[in-house]
Amino acid sequence: MTTIRASAPGKVVLCGEYAVLDGAPAIAMAVNRRAEVTVATAIGDDSSIRMNGPGEPTDTSLFDCVIDAAGFEHADDYSFTLDTSAFVDAASDVKLGIGSSAALTVALGQALISLQNEARDVGEIAADAHRNFQQGVGSGADIATSVAGGLIEYQMRGNNATRVPWPAGLAFALFWSGVAASTRERVDRLTASDAKPSRSRLSEVAVATALAWQSGNADSIIGASEQYVNALKRFSVDHGLGIFEAGHDALVQDALERGFVYKPCGAGGGDVGIALATDTAQLDAFAQRAEAAGFRRLDIDIDNDGVQTRRDID
Repeated sequence: MTTIRASAPGKVVLCGEYAVLDGAPAIAMAVNRRAEVTVATAIGDDSSIRMNGPGEPTDTSLFDCVIDAAGFEHADDYSFTLDTSAFVDAASDVKLGIGSSAALTVALGQALISLQNEARDVGEIAADAHRNFQQGVGSGADIATSVAGGLIEYQMRGNNATRVPWPAGLAFALFWSGVAASTRERVDRLTASDAKPSRSRLSEVAVATALAWQSGNADSIIGASEQYVNALKRFSVDHGLGIFEAGHDALVQDALERGFVYKPCGAGGGDVGIALATDTAQLDAFAQRAEAAGFRRLDIDIDNDGVQTRRDID
């Protein structure tokens, strides 16, 4: 019996959300919450799809999109276990919003490639599958991060991802708002609204912030990120996106008053946010205030490993 085990990390976007849709670079970080896929040769007619994680247990729409994108014609010969339970908040049973569907897409795509013994690009398969699953919404940054792992700069043009070293002396902490947010809903709002000058300004600041990340200088990154947060706030107000809702705005102000930076990650309006500082004591003190405001610090770190796979033959 052949068994394939594949996994891929989730992600958070550190800068460039929304602006990436207009061609600006995004900086994204893989996190050590991984989607796990196990594919085993079915015994007799016992093929199945078992799902463990957020969403309806019987919803196989994402699975079907990956099967189609990979051109895999033998799904009935295997049993599949798809596990995204690491992306769920244990206390509330709510999805954290750190890229579970993209991670699962990448892990399943890699498992299918391994089954077919073909030298194919999992990033291309996963990007096609996820785009179809999301009905064309999204930049592809989450897929690229799950494939590569670590810290990357991503641009939509050519689905181009470049690894960026984590800057020396820069510490971070991730915080869960307790509120799930819909990326699709906010992107739909943006699509339906007239573009204001703040939209092009956001792209300009995203470029400058990405350059700061490339420099590796922690102070430059914090300074550029502060400018990016200000541009993102103006952009959010002008386009009615509510990116800083669910308590994010209060944490932004708290951090700015103390000389470091906090921002919501990705679509905003809930999900997670990140604090960046050069002093870990600042982050610890900030965490206490954030938790008093209803947020919770997550035990999550960067994951330098991208998609992984292993084949077992009994």
